[in-house]
Amino acid sequence: MMEQDAKSDQTGFTLIEVMVAVTILSLLLFTIYGVFSSVSTTKQRLEADGEGYHQARVIFDRMGREIRSAYTNRQNPDTIFSGGINEDGNPFLTLSTTAWTPQGGGGTGISLVHYELRDDTEFPGQKVLIRNESPLFGKEDLEIRDYRLAVGIEAMTLAFYTDGQWTDQWLEGLPEMVQVGLAAKVNGREVPFVTTFEVPFLSSE
Repeated sequence: MMEQDAKSDQTGFTLIEVMVAVTILSLLLFTIYGVFSSVSTTKQRLEADGEGYHQARVIFDRMGREIRSAYTNRQNPDTIFSGGINEDGNPFLTLSTTAWTPQGGGGTGISLVHYELRDDTEFPGQKVLIRNESPLFGKEDLEIRDYRLAVGIEAMTLAFYTDGQWTDQWLEGLPEMVQVGLAAKVNGREVPFVTTFEVPFLSSE
């Protein structure tokens, strides 16, 4: 009789205990999954943000190098520094610069560089920042090709400073400073980037 009572005391978990244990385990797993999911989402967002910031930095580095090396000569109408909004309603910047690259196909020491933010014909509804470069002297028969410098740029603004005033349109000579603003699409939102470049006086009479 005592042996039977001892066996009856060695019972398993009740249904309620099992359900409580399963519930606690589910909550723990759900919490752990939420943490990992949040970390993964944050990692992806930071990577996307990093790509956007990197793209803006590369564009500014290139434009800054060319703006700081801008050159004009009043006796040569081919030298130019102009920017603002063109007849197509697109923001643009065109300048002659000593910061030429092999992309211009020249090697003359001075290139004509053109930036323009246009509607993207390859991806309707988006914008694309294009750049082209050509030598200032010689090679008139050289084909000027547009290069897709950056996609995902929603807007570009330009401002030019001289004699204590800012203007959003520039046609002749060199300004003292140029402010370039870009609005890049990062993680579905527009992120503004703005920087200002000083223009050393390289103009020649």
